[in-house]
Amino acid sequence: MSWLLRNWELKLLALVVAVTLWFFVVGGEKSEIMLPARIEYMNVPSGMMLIGPTPETVDVQFKGLRSSLARLTRDDLRAQVNLARVGPGEAVVQLIPDSVVAPRDVTVLRVSPSRLRVTLEPVATAEVRVVPRVTGVPAPGHVVSGVAVTPPTVGLRGPRTEVEGRTEIQTAPVDVSGARAPVTRAVELAPAPGAVRLTTRTVEVTVEIREDRGMRQRRTVR
Repeated sequence: MSWLLRNWELKLLALVVAVTLWFFVVGGEKSEIMLPARIEYMNVPSGMMLIGPTPETVDVQFKGLRSSLARLTRDDLRAQVNLARVGPGEAVVQLIPDSVVAPRDVTVLRVSPSRLRVTLEPVATAEVRVVPRVTGVPAPGHVVSGVAVTPPTVGLRGPRTEVEGRTEIQTAPVDVSGARAPVTRAVELAPAPGAVRLTTRTVEVTVEIREDRGMRQRRTVR
């Protein structure tokens, strides 16, 4: 062990120098890498909305020091798509290296695909009737005498082609199997189609259950 400890200061210094040189040689070499970057759709014109399937990421080729490229993560990378000058309907927007937000110590070489097809449509709103779905059969000798929904209507907001012409939306099923008294449930509304959004997701449905008097009278006569 004595030979290991002899001149240990010089040996430690040599090790530090060797590691430092290795870092500058290996980490200082420039390289290229392709990574996905999430897309940010920005500056959507007022009264318009993006519809249809839209890409969530693009592939970006970067160049830089190996040490810098090794530190890149998805959280560091964003491809910004500016829709400020896009009108209603289908359009093609171009992505250039300057569209990518990335750390300063790397260079963006190219974006793939370099063009994206997007569709904007005017926003529309509507008030539609809530239609409750009642399933099951009450207890013998009982019948459903009425159904009430609170609120009776809900608002829709979405692309004009998906909102126009809609007059109602259904609820999730309310099961009254075996019930002898009114049944009240907080239930969700059926999912809205496409990009349509609802002003509320839950309504209260009350199903009135009463005794079937006709059946009782028939039993009395017998």
